[in-house]
Amino acid sequence: MFTRLALGIFFFLFFALPLGAENAFAANDDTQSATGSEKSIALILDASGSMQARLKNGDRRIDAAKNAVEQLVRGTSGRMRLALRAYGHQSHRSKKNCRDTELLTGFSPLGENLDEVITKSRGLKAQGYTPISLVLELAAKDLGAESSAEQRVVVLVSDGKETCEGDPCAVVKALAEADASLVVHTIGFAVDVAARYQLQCIAKYGRGTYFEADDADKLAEKLSTAVKTVAVKPVAEIKVASKKPGSLRLLNPSASRHKIYNSETKKQVGMLSAVFPSVVLPAGFYQVEFGNVFWRSIEVKDGEETAIETAVLQLPNASYKGHPVVDWETGESIGKLSSMAKTMNVIPSSFNVMFGEIPIAVVLKPGEVKVIKAGSVKFKGLPVNSRSIFDASGKEVMTVSALRSSATLPPGDYVLAHNEQKFPFTITVASEALVDIRKK
Repeated sequence: MFTRLALGIFFFLFFALPLGAENAFAANDDTQSATGSEKSIALILDASGSMQARLKNGDRRIDAAKNAVEQLVRGTSGRMRLALRAYGHQSHRSKKNCRDTELLTGFSPLGENLDEVITKSRGLKAQGYTPISLVLELAAKDLGAESSAEQRVVVLVSDGKETCEGDPCAVVKALAEADASLVVHTIGFAVDVAARYQLQCIAKYGRGTYFEADDADKLAEKLSTAVKTVAVKPVAEIKVASKKPGSLRLLNPSASRHKIYNSETKKQVGMLSAVFPSVVLPAGFYQVEFGNVFWRSIEVKDGEETAIETAVLQLPNASYKGHPVVDWETGESIGKLSSMAKTMNVIPSSFNVMFGEIPIAVVLKPGEVKVIKAGSVKFKGLPVNSRSIFDASGKEVMTVSALRSSATLPPGDYVLAHNEQKFPFTITVASEALVDIRKK
């Protein structure tokens, strides 16, 4: 059999269950079970740096999330005990703090901790990393003390993927196997492909439901629905008698080599490349390295082939000094496009391609080939010491000198500053601009 972790084909093959409140096996319970037992909800709120991004209406994601939490606690009735945990709010992402999480409020009946939940959520500052594996483990531990509750539920709200070492899908699978009453729902908030896949996988193995929202109103709606949604009845799997191992295949491979790691042992177990695009592996979860980031939560099953499909970034007229490709969530460079390496295979996710101080945002889908539009400029008569280039808004974007007398930039209007003089020029994709400062 063939399992593909990409695009719509993967969606239907790997996640046979519908995504969202319409799931045929998920029903609203008004926050209490049929026996009247209390439901305990461990609500996890993403306060990582990416939550500072703005939605289409101009609001920041973190503010929309805070509003959704307040709407939830003010509008929910029934017998429910709620605890609030956040991550990414205590350390700036430059600190790379993978222990950045805090239990803001312990479990209490909602009517008793309503004000505390609202106050604590309102005080969050989105700034750090996304340690999803860690917070899932801690939330499950928090719920362990709620032994009287028939339903013990984690609701995770996130706008991004794991940015630390863990593999959240493997983690939640182990947690669910150890606790038959644990349910994990996930809400993807304005997510890209990689984050969506990971959150879908977490919900699947956590007996939960994946919800998705791209604006403030939908987030509030999905959050309210998630706390009322019961466990998903798992689809019975047909056991294959054969113990034949599975395999992992990389579609559209490049000359680059990508290491494969076992998610549990963290040990390298193979390599994928154009020469060896497929590797035989025993059943389990794996991570594949692409530049300085990992494609996590890749499941291989016995007797089946799992394929992963990257995206491709191209910058035909890249400069010799290069253009870092920066992970949008962490701000970390995952590699560089340059005149020596104009093409790069990357995981389907969100990145910024840097032109000096100018970021060009790209959101990549599996199999997509994205050609970055840029032009070049050549300077004559520059001194050895550097001179600054400014964009149309007056922001300094890079420097040039006699030793570095050319530049690659996105199309637009720019100005070179030299000895109190300004030399305007325009970048187009069609031709190379020429600026001779000796003629003014």
